[in-house]
Amino acid sequence: MELLPEINWIKDVKLRDAVVESYVDALTEGGWEPGDMTNIPFALAFPNCPTSYLQHVRAVTRMSLTILEEYNSIYKGHGDFLLDHDRLIAGAILHDIGKLVEWEKGPDGKFGKSQAGKDLRHPFSGTVIAMRNGISTDIAHIIANHAHEGDGARRSPEGVVINKVDMMNFDSIKSHLGYL
Repeated sequence: MELLPEINWIKDVKLRDAVVESYVDALTEGGWEPGDMTNIPFALAFPNCPTSYLQHVRAVTRMSLTILEEYNSIYKGHGDFLLDHDRLIAGAILHDIGKLVEWEKGPDGKFGKSQAGKDLRHPFSGTVIAMRNGISTDIAHIIANHAHEGDGARRSPEGVVINKVDMMNFDSIKSHLGYL
């Protein structure tokens, strides 16, 4: 996937293929083309959101990798609280994949909730999409618990990082736009 070169950071070929298959599945189910990810807003909470779905996913993934590198270098040999590289990267790339079926573009050109999105928020639909394409439960756990649905639940260490990075991106953009 040219649009998401970070997929190539996943070392395990089988996992990398499952991530790609998950995207093909979600794009197909949602009625999107890959290039549409550059136009889909990352959040519906902000009118005319200037940040795309693709920019957001890439930002969360890239920031998560930076955290992993620093975290693992600090804690290696000091408790060995290490983050798993492939689990973190796959989880970051897939964390919002359910938005590709949660949202639709209306006849007026505006983005809104699809019927599937009215029935299930993206953490739930994203978990289903990922698992039916061979993503393991430890990564599906990250998708399911990355948003407020996971508050108060157990999160894996990688899930904690993705939740915080996702919320940091959301809240900082919300603040820049004057909504926070």
